[in-house]
Amino acid sequence: MLIGFKFIVDYYYEYESVRDSMQKRILIFFCMLIALILMPIILFPTNTSIEDAQFFLAQELFKKNRYNDAVREFRRLLYEMKTSKYADACYYYIGNVYYSLDKYSDAESNLKIVVDKYKTSRYHSTSLYLLARSLFMQNQFADSIKLFELYVRKYPPLDYADNSLYWKAEALLSLGKRKEAKLVLREVLKRYPYGNKADASRFKLRLIMLEEEVKTKEKPVEKEPVQVEHITYESEALAKEIRILKEKEKSLLAGIEELNSQIDSLKTEINNLREVGTGTLEEKEKQIQEKINALISWENILKIKEKALNQKEEELDVEYEKLKKMISELE
Repeated sequence: MLIGFKFIVDYYYEYESVRDSMQKRILIFFCMLIALILMPIILFPTNTSIEDAQFFLAQELFKKNRYNDAVREFRRLLYEMKTSKYADACYYYIGNVYYSLDKYSDAESNLKIVVDKYKTSRYHSTSLYLLARSLFMQNQFADSIKLFELYVRKYPPLDYADNSLYWKAEALLSLGKRKEAKLVLREVLKRYPYGNKADASRFKLRLIMLEEEVKTKEKPVEKEPVQVEHITYESEALAKEIRILKEKEKSLLAGIEELNSQIDSLKTEINNLREVGTGTLEEKEKQIQEKINALISWENILKIKEKALNQKEEELDVEYEKLKKMISELE
């Protein structure tokens, strides 16, 4: 009887063990099935398409300065996927890449599409400015002036309005139109007294005026040969100082312009991130904002250096006044 009871107990536990095992297997199977169903929803939200994913990939490559890869992916989006949703952005980013690589002709051909075809695009204003700068860098000064003027008319409150006026003045100077250039530089100071081109415009104005004074006041004097040689030497030294200042100014302005371009690009990325949503993107936005702050700090450093050049130029002014006084005494 004990043997029979033991058999019944063993059979019961064995049955229970088998049943538990079957239940576990069924449970695991259903969990895997649910995971397979939910995985695409988790990984690929319903509002994200392949087109969106392709754009985000290209955009990420652009942010990491992998320009060649970025251009390839933007072109794939344009020509293979024939996107209409991101067409303006693709042409803008491709143009921006070529501008950053100093390939101004290629930048021009892409940015011009945004300017002419996508007038309501969020990328229109920056594309217009970069197109004008691309033409300027190709010495197409007359055409660049027209686009700089168009930017100021359409987007007077935006970041590149004072830049546009300043580079319009530079284009006029390149065409030999000094009087018109001075008027435009004064317009920068009047309309944007606290803009990032105010100091540069003030410096350029004083430099132009100093150059003009050197040309008009540098006269030969026959009464005192020794003093004439001294004055000629002083004038040549002054002209040399002016040339050195112009070279330093050119380098500083290029640095400020590059920083402004990076700042504007980062601001554009922030706007795009805000449109996509929240979550981890907020962290990216914070990182981008930190980059902007760092770039602005560097721009301020460049401006401080530019002010130091202004001080040096003021010292040259004093020396030049002494030179004029010597000339007038000799006359």
